[in-house]
Amino acid sequence: MFFSVADGLHPTPLTHNPLNALVMPRPIAWVSSISATGIANLAPYSYFNLVSSDPPYLMFAPNAGRPGTAKDTYHNICVVPEFVVNLVGAHDLIDMNASSASLAPEIDEFHACGIATAPAQLVRPPRVASALASLECRVYQCLDLPASADGRVSHVVIGQIVGIHIADAVIVDGQVDERRLHPITRLGYMNYGTLGDLFELQRP
Repeated sequence: MFFSVADGLHPTPLTHNPLNALVMPRPIAWVSSISATGIANLAPYSYFNLVSSDPPYLMFAPNAGRPGTAKDTYHNICVVPEFVVNLVGAHDLIDMNASSASLAPEIDEFHACGIATAPAQLVRPPRVASALASLECRVYQCLDLPASADGRVSHVVIGQIVGIHIADAVIVDGQVDERRLHPITRLGYMNYGTLGDLFELQRP
């Protein structure tokens, strides 16, 4: 089938927007931020990836689910322009999912979900203590995308990576062993995946 997005994102026979199922698997950024009054926030985002490895920059999209609202993460980084991307391993799956609940801005998700914190070195928000890798970031730029048909405004945050935490156990022969990270990936709808098969393919 083919359809123009100008005509809507789930024409017959589609019952849901297919994009999340088409562009996958996606890594999950478990983003910790902090409010102006010092309240920590933790939330997962699967619109996330590297922009550049050297210099190191990444992006994530803290998009709200309803028009006229914004994620607490986005509010926080607008006033305290720092955050930590904690990478999600299989051992953190249940906690990551719990932290996706919609809680009031004054609620600390770390505390509410029983997730242990560890201090960051170069930024103010804490990191997830159990994460096997965390990327400390400072906001480089925030972009507003055009509003959707229902008025919802989406955002793209580009962050400069200023510090990297890696668990010693995942480093083998001087390289990060992806298998040892046991990463969880986001698929379409409510589906998730694990790493699956790994193979090496040299470039020509």
